[in-house]
Amino acid sequence: MRAALFHGIEDMTVEDVDEPTPEAGEILVDVAACGICGSDLHFYTEGLHGDAELPVTLGHEVGGTVIQTGDGVDIEEGTDVVLSPHTPCMECWCCKDGLYNLCTNLNATSAKPGGYAEKVVESADNAITLPDGVSPEDAAIAQPVSVGLHAVRESPLGIGDSTLVVGAGPIGLGVVRFAKSTGAGPIFVSEPQESRQEVALELGADVVIDPTEEDPVERVHEETGTGVDVAFEAVGHQETFNQAIESTRANGHTTVIGVFSGEAEISPQSLVSHQRSISGSTSHQLGPRVTKEYNAVLRQLESGELDADRYVTSRIGLEDVVEDGFETLLEADNEERKILVCP
Repeated sequence: MRAALFHGIEDMTVEDVDEPTPEAGEILVDVAACGICGSDLHFYTEGLHGDAELPVTLGHEVGGTVIQTGDGVDIEEGTDVVLSPHTPCMECWCCKDGLYNLCTNLNATSAKPGGYAEKVVESADNAITLPDGVSPEDAAIAQPVSVGLHAVRESPLGIGDSTLVVGAGPIGLGVVRFAKSTGAGPIFVSEPQESRQEVALELGADVVIDPTEEDPVERVHEETGTGVDVAFEAVGHQETFNQAIESTRANGHTTVIGVFSGEAEISPQSLVSHQRSISGSTSHQLGPRVTKEYNAVLRQLESGELDADRYVTSRIGLEDVVEDGFETLLEADNEERKILVCP
């Protein structure tokens, strides 16, 4: 079969590889689509963390169809599924406390060889069956949208609370959608890309700010008079991190979702003087609770309330994953929101 192999920084090629075989408790999935995630872009431009052996196949936002099962699996062949990409160990103290997404031994990308391939093997426990009418290709967006939902649930955001979402990629847009669902408002969004601004407004944002044209912190304070109750950082840069913090009111809170490639400086006194707080949110619920947030997203896809085409801007073939996928997303003036790789 064909798969994209990552050999090192900005070095990825599509090659023939051995087709994986499911073992006990596993399923073989024919990949319908795999979304290109911001974390994959970080790996592509900066390399993998730690001592990972190369080459590897990246990709973890996978929707597809079960075509073979290992022993002990009760999922029928032909079932359309979306795959949760992370497998908790179920033995560490986090897992024993039910904090499966914080597992200290987490298998961060458990699909083998990885989503940018024609087929993958995954634990049957990580497969969420799709409702009727939801295609496995569209379901590939469920993972990043679930990350946004999880961030809203982990934050103190409540009915009537004002909020700023910094960054309107798929995860940030998920935050906007579910912040609106909680009854929060007004909802501010800071995002330079015009197409993402438009979708943010469609999903419930009240005010969209282009940070290349005006200071989002000044605009938020001007509009609210106090700052927002809760901010979400969904970019992963020092500048946007500080913008999120400074946009909050006294006693306000910032939830950080963005993936940072290095350290970021902040002014601790900005927290102390205004009694602000910061917390992180990572991934979505996993292990025995994996279906809870995924199913909330899938129900919205089923009802049509969530339109995958408002997130997805391009669907490309596996052979084009580098030029039309990664390289396109790295262009400064690109207007892509989410690219799906469809083998």
